[in-house]
Amino acid sequence: MRNIPIRLIAQKIGLVLEEETFVSGYRIDSRRILPGELFFALKGEKVDGHAFLGSVKEKGGVAAIVSKEYRGSDCGLILLRVESVEESLQSLARSFLEESKTKVIGVTGSVGKTTTKDFIATLLGKKFKTAKSFASYNTKLTLPMTILNLEGNEEALVLEMGMSEPGDIKRLVEIAPPDIAVLTKVALAHTAFFPGGIEEIAKGKAEVFSHPKTRFAVAAYPFFQEFGECGISAEKVSFSLDERSADYFLGFGEGKWMVDEKGIRAYQFDLPFSQPFALHNFLAAVAVARLMKMEWDEINQRVLELKLPEMRFEIFENGGVTFINDAYNANPESMRAALSSLPEPASGGKRIAVLATMKELGSFSEREHLEVGRFAQKYADQLLVLGEEAAGFCEGFQEVKKPAERFLDHKRLSERLKEMMSPGDVVLVKGSRSMQMEKLFEFLLAGGVKR
Repeated sequence: MRNIPIRLIAQKIGLVLEEETFVSGYRIDSRRILPGELFFALKGEKVDGHAFLGSVKEKGGVAAIVSKEYRGSDCGLILLRVESVEESLQSLARSFLEESKTKVIGVTGSVGKTTTKDFIATLLGKKFKTAKSFASYNTKLTLPMTILNLEGNEEALVLEMGMSEPGDIKRLVEIAPPDIAVLTKVALAHTAFFPGGIEEIAKGKAEVFSHPKTRFAVAAYPFFQEFGECGISAEKVSFSLDERSADYFLGFGEGKWMVDEKGIRAYQFDLPFSQPFALHNFLAAVAVARLMKMEWDEINQRVLELKLPEMRFEIFENGGVTFINDAYNANPESMRAALSSLPEPASGGKRIAVLATMKELGSFSEREHLEVGRFAQKYADQLLVLGEEAAGFCEGFQEVKKPAERFLDHKRLSERLKEMMSPGDVVLVKGSRSMQMEKLFEFLLAGGVKR
């Protein structure tokens, strides 16, 4: 982490300061402050960062960027007063990147952002000093945190870019213009904020390709064919598990996963996973690695280090039951991907899908829950669901007379699941982040299931 004189930080946000104090890091959460760091006193709907300046000082913080309207105590901190703390956070991050030679890879998509980001960083790490977004820091407030806390000598930076409302991606690429921009897949998500459905979502996601600095636009086939040029001036690169005409195609044969590059068989891999969604994300990462001039052998040397993030199709076994924890988040596309990736149960076993409400679908909610329930008919033998809006899962699933039950709390659901489970079963647990489906494992653990 860099030590930077606070006078230079002040200069970058349009202030003059003669202090020679050095800043070693940056935080927007006062609970995470470390000695020598600067705090951004952001004001949210429920919490005002200005109320925590005393705590910042107690933890060893040296400075804070505050609103010029703040009239309280400085609490012993150096205060930089600005019109907008949020805009100062973003402009400071942008300034840091402008002064560096770091290649920026921006990753967005309705599904697979975090996994693809992690896969890209793992592959690039073989050849380049590489950094990536911490966890899922992908908003206009959290993405700058990754940038500001870089060491300063990184050669590649992989940033996850999330979209909850129109214009989000545009703002993120203004903060961190990508040299290579990646769009994993477009699907219905956050449609409460995108009433135009998939076309409006695609338009918003395509903003990741909008910056003049972006040289390569990488997207899953057939994005460019379905949604047009979207004003993209960058060189377009496609990838696919189904379409051989894509720039990068991944297929299976003779016990190996084989990649075609621009129609020519290029390399074969032994991969540590076989789920279609993971293969899709891997191929996107391969495309980026090749655009970064990595050799195939260099890529292959990193393959066995690829790991799915926490709560993304995590598999563990207990008492003869295979559990799949895919509880991080859910939308219709990721639900289908998880269901279609379920392994076959042992002889005599059954597949139990435990699904929770898919949030933020707006007017599409009823239809999409029903359609996912119908989709599950092919892949699950029994269905347990959680949440008011999850009734559609049951309705769709029961159209073929398969058993489905709905619950409104985790504890009752876990009790029913324990009654149903037998050795040889496969149990999938998945739902939107706000449904906190990981709680189900807490109840199961209390009942004797071990990780």
